[in-house]
Amino acid sequence: MKRRVKETIAITLLCSLVLGCRDPLNFPAQSMPDKAQAVKAAEAYDADHDGKADFFTYAGTTDRIARIGFDRTGDEAPDVTINLDNIPFNECRHLVIILDGFGYDVVADYYADGGLRMFHPPSRVVAPYPTMTDVCLEDALGYMPCQAVEALYYDRSAHKVVGGAWAYMRGTNQPYNRLLQYRANLIWDAVGYVRPMDVFGKEINDAKRLFDKARTRELLAYFVSSAGVGTQRGAEGQRQCLQRIDQLVKQVVRETRGLVKVTLLSDHGHSYTPSRPIALESHLTCKNWQITNRLKRPRDVVYLRFGLVTYAAFATNDPAGLAKDLIECQGTELASYAQDDHVVVLAAGGQQAIVRRIGDRYKYEPLAGDPLSLAGILAAISTDSQGTVAAEAMLPATVDHTWPAPLQRLWRAHFSLVANPPDVIVSLADGYYSGSASFARTVNVASTHGGLNRRNSLTFIMSTAGPLPTIMRSADIPAHMKTLIGRPWPMKE
Repeated sequence: MKRRVKETIAITLLCSLVLGCRDPLNFPAQSMPDKAQAVKAAEAYDADHDGKADFFTYAGTTDRIARIGFDRTGDEAPDVTINLDNIPFNECRHLVIILDGFGYDVVADYYADGGLRMFHPPSRVVAPYPTMTDVCLEDALGYMPCQAVEALYYDRSAHKVVGGAWAYMRGTNQPYNRLLQYRANLIWDAVGYVRPMDVFGKEINDAKRLFDKARTRELLAYFVSSAGVGTQRGAEGQRQCLQRIDQLVKQVVRETRGLVKVTLLSDHGHSYTPSRPIALESHLTCKNWQITNRLKRPRDVVYLRFGLVTYAAFATNDPAGLAKDLIECQGTELASYAQDDHVVVLAAGGQQAIVRRIGDRYKYEPLAGDPLSLAGILAAISTDSQGTVAAEAMLPATVDHTWPAPLQRLWRAHFSLVANPPDVIVSLADGYYSGSASFARTVNVASTHGGLNRRNSLTFIMSTAGPLPTIMRSADIPAHMKTLIGRPWPMKE
């Protein structure tokens, strides 16, 4: 019986996958350069597949596509042109596409190479730490705090590990799912790490079908399989995803005659570095820690392993002692824990500092060395009489730093990001990951995410509706989108 159930599930998944990858996304992947040159257009496409160019795009002074043209007579020259920027937002539908795990640099390079040119340039977005999807999307959508950083966590009130795979499948740590008009059934999340491009094809076509038949002004579509693409294929796989997004955007713009605005964003960055498992378990065992599922003895530690990620989370009754031992393990870069009302940060070589929040400002107090490498940056930033700095000043000063916006992000990670924060959080060096051993056997990890560093932290947002501020945090997105579109975002129908 069990074998039949498994076979039925496999056949169902295969059939769904094949059907999901068929049209409606059928916009031509390549322009017709000779036809475009003949009418002084940037691009020309045979959108109805009759062998003749019938849809044209025109670039403005910044090389952004601001006008489109249609040929209705069959002479392969536009007889109607539309300036997209002249169409007010409130006269359009709004398609919001959320990709999982795209670093800013990959998207910025793709844009610089001429892709996604219906959009204004991408903005740099600093994600919360740890750079994990649940907390990042809650910030980006301005919704409610998650129970934990991931679906598996230590519940101190229950004195046990709770959640896991079934909790993930039920979406119990993903309140943001309620805001999405399209998200594939969570069973596809696992398949998306095994056959990511196939599932991406299903998701993009399913979302297009829903957009075509939906009666809502705004549609939020989240494509989780792009995480699997990044994990298996790194930056090159993500560029292939962006090409498909480019096709989708041009198709919906053509089919609606410009009566659509599109916003594209991601939750967090990626390491873009092939990774291997970090030996934290053996390291802790050698340091006489007892790895367990419940905290009873002084040297007990709960090592939380769920995804394959560049951070690690722990529950312990001795955070200071555990962090001191963890930072000695090869592959760790930072370890942090809450003590009273501040965060203690450790780095290799005995480096240690304290991060405090005073009102809405932050203070960095190095005790030994400079674990966050902030001395030079802080010397150039205005501080008050208490030596505190505003988060708004730290953001632009550190956006391209090794650790972007580290003070606010570290403090939030331990005090206000989730209801059940880990006792100790470790940010790993690119090239290492922590996580489920059984999951690791099924996936080739060419790239992953989770840590505090720039690659993991820096993602993007861009829109055809207009330019957005060049630098922001994920939590700033709802306010900036409200300013751009003139109404609260996400929209409430």
